[in-house]
Amino acid sequence: MNIPASFFGSLSTSQFLAEYWQKKPLLVRGAWPNFESPLSPAEFLKLSARNDAFSRLLVKLEGEHQWDVREGPFEQSTFDAMPESQWTLLIQEVDRLVPAVRDMLQVVSFLPKWRLDDIMISYAANGGGVGAHIDNYDVFLLQGHGRRRWQIDSTPVKEEEELIEGIDVSILAHFEPDHDWVLEPGDMLYLPPRVAHHGVALGPCMTFSFGCRAPSALDMMTGVLEHVLGSLDSNERLQDPGLKPTDQPAKLDGSATKWVQSILRRIAEDESTLNELIGMMLSEPRRLVEDGPDSLLGFDELVAARNVLRPSASSQVLYSVQGREVTLFAGGEVIPLSMGDLAAVEQLVSPEGLRCDAISPDSPLRDLWEELYENGTLVFH
Repeated sequence: MNIPASFFGSLSTSQFLAEYWQKKPLLVRGAWPNFESPLSPAEFLKLSARNDAFSRLLVKLEGEHQWDVREGPFEQSTFDAMPESQWTLLIQEVDRLVPAVRDMLQVVSFLPKWRLDDIMISYAANGGGVGAHIDNYDVFLLQGHGRRRWQIDSTPVKEEEELIEGIDVSILAHFEPDHDWVLEPGDMLYLPPRVAHHGVALGPCMTFSFGCRAPSALDMMTGVLEHVLGSLDSNERLQDPGLKPTDQPAKLDGSATKWVQSILRRIAEDESTLNELIGMMLSEPRRLVEDGPDSLLGFDELVAARNVLRPSASSQVLYSVQGREVTLFAGGEVIPLSMGDLAAVEQLVSPEGLRCDAISPDSPLRDLWEELYENGTLVFH
């Protein structure tokens, strides 16, 4: 696949991050020169028949704001019965299903790995779309086949958006675009979070949506506090040996507040523990966890065959370095390692993966790689 060195034409990655990332939209003509889709429209429709594909079909019905929304899987007969216009098939996490689509993520490898969610692909018949809407995360919209008209309101929605009531699709009740473009294959539109947009197919078309991950404060704090609550000593109680007499016994003097603040401060200042907790949460697998290996060959045979070991498409494998300590985060697990293991870890998570000729029988990491392979976190490629 002809993966371009840059997704932003003459604009450098550093310039993009400084001037546009989470700030303002950007349209890049020819962002992916001579783009060739790894999936034809027919192959994409066929993909929706898989039970492990997260697919949805949206059909615009007659009448204002009337939609038919169906969940996959879908057989070819479903599409044979579709009208010639006004419908869209969406499949999430296509990068998990198709290796060539997963390779496309290299074009956004300048972003932290945990900030990338998936590549969703949509196929739309003429006039197909999902209505004007907003996303709570950054998204790169790459036109892969055909033409799509995009309208956007470049001012991010700050408050809770007003949606049309009584339908199964989240469509904005009010949408006033200030930009209007038609994207051709290879063109890319970047949108920061909460920028309203509306795409309509001008004839049959496919769009590749590189969605970013944006954990909410509620999700992150819930995860941290759940762990903290489990680790607090139930025998630790408020103590006030220096208590003085008071003539206002109903008045709070702030001592209880300061005690709670001291506990929160102790948690916040424990950087090592927080780093582990955040690594656990950010490395938790996506919606679908792959089963263990289905190969007829065992781990030893696959290593001997000089395969390449890498994280599975549904896994999130991360690592951190603090001082002389290396920590691997895999599938929500925390695995402490040594600095001597760092080179192998970096190779494992690289686009090339870990070459098996680097895994010797007496390697201290060999048992770990086998365990992660057996539980589906790692796969041979």
